Amino acid sequence: MNKLYNTQKNLARDLGNFFEKVTDITKPQKKVIPYIILGMIEAESVVTTDIVKKMKDNFSLVSPFSTVRRLERFFNNKKFDVYKFYDKIILGIMKKYNPKENICKYRLYVL
Repeated sequence: MNKLYNTQKNLARDLGNFFEKVTDITKPQKKVIPYIILGMIEAESVVTTDIVKKMKDNFSLVSPFSTVRRLERFFNNKKFDVYKFYDKIILGIMKKYNPKENICKYRLYVL
Protein backbone atom coordinates (compact mmCIF):
# COMPACT_ATOMS: atom_id res chain seq x y z
CA MET A 1 0.00 0.00 0.00
CA ASN A 2 1.36 3.42 -0.94
CA LYS A 3 1.45 6.23 1.57
CA LEU A 4 -0.74 9.16 0.71
CA TYR A 5 0.85 11.44 3.27
CA ASN A 6 4.26 12.72 4.28
CA THR A 7 5.78 11.87 7.63
CA GLN A 8 7.80 14.37 9.59
CA LYS A 9 10.93 12.43 8.63
CA ASN A 10 10.16 12.79 4.89
CA LEU A 11 9.34 16.47 5.23
CA ALA A 12 12.51 17.12 7.24
CA ARG A 13 14.66 15.27 4.71
CA ASP A 14 13.22 17.25 1.78
CA LEU A 15 13.46 20.53 3.67
CA GLY A 16 17.08 19.75 4.56
CA ASN A 17 17.87 19.01 0.91
CA PHE A 18 16.27 22.30 -0.10
CA PHE A 19 18.31 24.21 2.50
CA GLU A 20 21.47 22.49 1.29
CA LYS A 21 20.81 23.70 -2.27
CA VAL A 22 20.20 27.36 -1.39
CA THR A 23 22.47 27.88 1.65
CA ASP A 24 25.86 26.80 2.91
CA ILE A 25 24.43 24.78 5.78
CA THR A 26 26.56 22.28 7.72
CA LYS A 27 25.60 18.64 8.09
CA PRO A 28 24.59 18.93 11.80
CA GLN A 29 22.52 22.01 10.99
CA LYS A 30 20.89 20.15 8.10
CA LYS A 31 19.77 17.48 10.57
CA VAL A 32 18.38 19.86 13.20
CA ILE A 33 16.95 22.94 11.45
CA PRO A 34 14.18 21.18 9.47
CA TYR A 35 12.93 19.47 12.63
CA ILE A 36 12.98 22.76 14.50
CA ILE A 37 10.95 24.45 11.78
CA LEU A 38 8.47 21.58 11.53
CA GLY A 39 8.21 21.49 15.33
CA MET A 40 7.44 25.22 15.39
CA ILE A 41 4.76 24.81 12.74
CA GLU A 42 3.16 21.82 14.43
CA ALA A 43 3.34 23.33 17.93
CA GLU A 44 2.23 26.76 16.67
CA SER A 45 4.78 28.14 19.10
CA VAL A 46 8.41 29.22 19.31
CA VAL A 47 8.85 28.09 22.92
CA THR A 48 11.60 25.48 23.06
CA THR A 49 9.68 23.02 25.26
CA ASP A 50 6.65 23.18 22.94
CA ILE A 51 8.84 22.58 19.90
CA VAL A 52 10.48 19.54 21.51
CA LYS A 53 7.09 17.98 22.28
CA LYS A 54 6.28 17.98 18.56
CA MET A 55 9.66 16.81 17.28
CA LYS A 56 9.71 13.16 16.26
CA ASP A 57 12.14 10.66 14.68
CA ASN A 58 15.53 10.58 16.45
CA PHE A 59 14.44 13.20 18.96
CA SER A 60 11.71 11.00 20.43
CA LEU A 61 14.33 8.47 21.59
CA VAL A 62 16.07 11.02 23.81
CA SER A 63 14.92 12.67 27.03
CA PRO A 64 12.95 15.87 26.31
CA PHE A 65 15.16 17.79 28.76
CA SER A 66 18.32 16.93 26.86
CA THR A 67 16.64 17.87 23.58
CA VAL A 68 15.63 21.24 25.07
CA ARG A 69 19.25 21.81 26.14
CA ARG A 70 20.44 20.80 22.67
CA LEU A 71 18.12 23.30 21.01
CA GLU A 72 19.11 26.04 23.44
CA ARG A 73 22.79 25.42 22.64
CA PHE A 74 21.92 25.53 18.94
CA PHE A 75 20.04 28.83 19.30
CA ASN A 76 22.89 30.36 21.32
CA ASN A 77 25.57 29.27 18.84
CA LYS A 78 27.42 32.35 17.57
CA LYS A 79 28.49 30.53 14.37
CA PHE A 80 24.89 30.25 13.14
CA ASP A 81 23.35 33.56 12.10
CA VAL A 82 19.66 33.01 11.51
CA TYR A 83 19.27 36.28 9.58
CA LYS A 84 21.96 35.33 7.05
CA PHE A 85 20.37 31.87 6.79
CA TYR A 86 16.93 33.33 6.01
CA ASP A 87 18.42 35.86 3.58
CA LYS A 88 20.09 33.05 1.62
CA ILE A 89 16.84 31.08 1.52
CA ILE A 90 14.87 34.08 0.27
CA LEU A 91 17.55 34.93 -2.32
CA GLY A 92 17.61 31.31 -3.48
CA ILE A 93 13.85 31.32 -3.93
CA MET A 94 13.83 34.68 -5.68
CA LYS A 95 16.50 33.53 -8.16
CA LYS A 96 14.23 30.64 -9.19
CA TYR A 97 11.12 32.82 -9.29
CA ASN A 98 9.84 33.54 -12.78
CA PRO A 99 7.27 36.36 -12.74
CA LYS A 100 6.00 35.43 -16.20
CA GLU A 101 5.01 31.96 -15.05
CA ASN A 102 4.10 33.21 -11.55
CA ILE A 103 5.74 30.12 -10.00
CA CYS A 104 9.27 29.18 -9.08
CA LYS A 105 11.13 25.95 -9.79
CA TYR A 106 10.62 24.72 -6.21
CA ARG A 107 6.85 25.25 -6.47
CA LEU A 108 6.85 27.81 -3.68
CA TYR A 109 4.64 30.82 -4.12
CA VAL A 110 5.96 34.22 -3.15
CA LEU A 111 3.19 36.26 -1.63
